Amino acid sequence: MSSVEGADTVVRRWLALALESISAHEDELGRLDAAAGDGDHGATMVRGLRAANAALSTATGSAGDLLSAAGGAFADAAGGASGALVGALLTTTGRTLGNGPYDTASVVKALQAALTMVMRLGRAQPGDKTLIDALKPFVDALAAQPADAPLSVAWRAALPAAMAGAEATQSMIARRGRSAKLGERSLGHPDPGAVSLVLLLQAADTVFATS
Repeated sequence: MSSVEGADTVVRRWLALALESISAHEDELGRLDAAAGDGDHGATMVRGLRAANAALSTATGSAGDLLSAAGGAFADAAGGASGALVGALLTTTGRTLGNGPYDTASVVKALQAALTMVMRLGRAQPGDKTLIDALKPFVDALAAQPADAPLSVAWRAALPAAMAGAEATQSMIARRGRSAKLGERSLGHPDPGAVSLVLLLQAADTVFATS
């Protein structure tokens, strides 16, 4: 994903596939959210991703510009905490990437900036049972890959860390968001935000592997 034109295509394909994947898991994400929240996480993610894809139908510019436009549209349409956090993730990644290059080292830098922004915005840390519990392990694992490794290879190598992070949220007590009010009743269920983040990362992996 080194060229601007190639990166542009990757972003568009990723967000289209992300919408397909999240839509297919909408009910599952809703059930997870209902265990400790209001059950709307799946619908919220679908709504945000539809808006993000719609924004890209008229957006132009670099891959960074497209991610920024998608993030703004996602946040506006999705609303709530999930809209703000995922929107910030996309927007900060896009702004940091800018016009490239779009290699492993640059993507790591952009995702590190996005992680910092999401943690600040959500006032959350690892262990609070949020999407950060999948995002931070992924970013750390991606940063541990050789800087000159192809992004597709580094991304796939880092994915298991995100999956393990999401799985680990089952044994956590929520400390942020609506589910924090439930205390120990939030145990036994993975955080829907962490699960949906893994789905987004997996969709990107699929696109990278075929680009």
